[in-house]
Amino acid sequence: MKKAFLAIAVCLFFTVLSHGQVINFAKTLPVRAFSLSVAPVYNVPNVFHRDMEGVSYMLMAGYGLGYDVDMSLKYAYTNSDDFFGVDVQYLFRETRSSYYSFFGGMHKWEEYGIDLTVSYTHTPQYWINLSAGLDMDVDFTSQLELRAWIPLNVGINLDDRYYLFLEYDLPANERAWDILGGGITFIFR
Repeated sequence: MKKAFLAIAVCLFFTVLSHGQVINFAKTLPVRAFSLSVAPVYNVPNVFHRDMEGVSYMLMAGYGLGYDVDMSLKYAYTNSDDFFGVDVQYLFRETRSSYYSFFGGMHKWEEYGIDLTVSYTHTPQYWINLSAGLDMDVDFTSQLELRAWIPLNVGINLDDRYYLFLEYDLPANERAWDILGGGITFIFR
C-alpha cells in the first residue's frame, strides 16, 4: 500500500503523463522479453499545434526488466519535429483480470519534456484487453507547456507472440489534440 501511495504522490507531484503514446496497456512485458510495435497515427490539429495535422508513424521497442517493470524506446516520424522518447513502466497492482501501471520518462519533440502516465487495463477474456488512463506531457520551452489526454484503447491477443491494438487519445486540455492510432505489437521471448 505504501508503494502505491508513493507512486501516486510522485504522479501528482509531476502532474505530467506521456506524449499520446498510442499504446497504453497496463500489463508489463514478461521478464527478458522484447517487443516491437509499429503504429500509424492520425493527428487532428488544434490551434496550438497545427503542424501536427495528418499521419505520423511510430516505432516502439520494449524490454521486460522484471515481472513488474519494463522499459520502452519510441520514435515517431511527424510532420513537424521527430519524436524520441524513453520510459519505464511499473505494474503496481494486478488482480485476476485487471492491471494498474505507472509510466515515467523523457522525450524530445520540439523541446525536451517529461512524461508520466497512469493506466488501467481490464481483460474480460484472454484475447481482449480494454484500457483507459491519464496521459500528459510537460515541455520545457520558454514557457512551460502542459498537454493532457485520456487514452482509450482495445487490444486483441491473436496469440502469445503478437497482438493488434487501436487507441483513441481524447484531449483533456486545450493544448492537446485528438489522436487516433492503431498497430501491431510483436513479442519475442
